[in-house]
Amino acid sequence: MFEHITSDVFALPAENENRHDLSKLPGTREAAVYMLPLPQYGGAGIIYTWVSSEGKAGASVTFFGPGLGETIDERVDNIDVPATMDFYDWQVGGLTLKIEKPFETAQFAYKGKRIEMAFSFAAMHPAFPFSAHRKGCPPYYAIDRTEQHGTANGYFKLDGKEYALDNVFCQRDRAWGPRIWGLNQHYKWFHATTSHAAVHFFELQSFGRVHQLGYVFKENHMAEITSLHHDFTFDDNMHHTSINVVAQDSSGRVTSLSCKAIAQFVYPVDPMIQLNESPIEVTMEGRQGSGWCEFCWNKNYLDFARQHVHFGK
Repeated sequence: MFEHITSDVFALPAENENRHDLSKLPGTREAAVYMLPLPQYGGAGIIYTWVSSEGKAGASVTFFGPGLGETIDERVDNIDVPATMDFYDWQVGGLTLKIEKPFETAQFAYKGKRIEMAFSFAAMHPAFPFSAHRKGCPPYYAIDRTEQHGTANGYFKLDGKEYALDNVFCQRDRAWGPRIWGLNQHYKWFHATTSHAAVHFFELQSFGRVHQLGYVFKENHMAEITSLHHDFTFDDNMHHTSINVVAQDSSGRVTSLSCKAIAQFVYPVDPMIQLNESPIEVTMEGRQGSGWCEFCWNKNYLDFARQHVHFGK
């Protein structure tokens, strides 16, 4: 599928798309998340499933945004799953995930109380592993992670109303290993996709250091980000409303893009941090697209800083 694509980034073996054996690493987890920015509908969807090293699994499906009406967030957790169940036929609480070709195509389906959906995912390019970075993946955030852009085709229903997914840009990541949320002082997790290009970066601040990595895919070539500049705006709640990015990559290319948030959601994961989610409209080198921007804030800092938000604008 990717024979026409060249890359400065090494590829992970295909087995890393499937569930990993974490039974000897207590307290760790594995997760897969698919982000569906839907500017055409004025909202977005998040499809997320996870499993702990102890075999306790969960899933959540969330749709939100002014164009979709009230937020609907359906989730289950602490479901016992057998060690033999893998991502070729993953089933948790009404959600199914079936890998077709590792790091290339997959099928998703879900049927809950108010949400129903089914879609296929097709990747645009090979997966980017955090282990490709010279410093690797932060060990408290995962053993490794992969990031990938693609398209979704299918449908979803909210309270019986059906919406089509026709070649909708979609972003996904996979992660396995430790996840100590509270060690994140702040991070930005960013994806932008158009029909001709894709950009991802992850900028994490912890232990007084900045960990920054990512990639650019365009002109059928993947290259690691070597220099990154960004500027953003946020509202009085410190939820980001826009972000502009300039990325230089290992092939010497410079890619500029501007993005505007189309919706907001706070995703609950851990009491020490807050995840501010914003699907975005993207303009990249004259092309229109969509993407995702997630800011993680230390909760104590965020609660205090919002009292003085005018200093940060």
